[in-house]
Amino acid sequence: MEGVEYIYDEHGRIKGVIVSPELWEKIKDRLFEPSKYRGIYKGKKDLEKSLRELRSEWERDF
Repeated sequence: MEGVEYIYDEHGRIKGVIVSPELWEKIKDRLFEPSKYRGIYKGKKDLEKSLRELRSEWERDF
């Protein structure tokens, strides 16, 4: 794909991807729509607790 560069590790597995700014501008709206997430914490009684729970999902040991 034009505008995409792959980064490989020492075993030949894809470790990362670099996307050109031109391609990013074309596809970013299809990948992430911020307005979908507006207000997801509205009405939460304990926002700090909700944020800690969300963070714990991302800090799992692999």
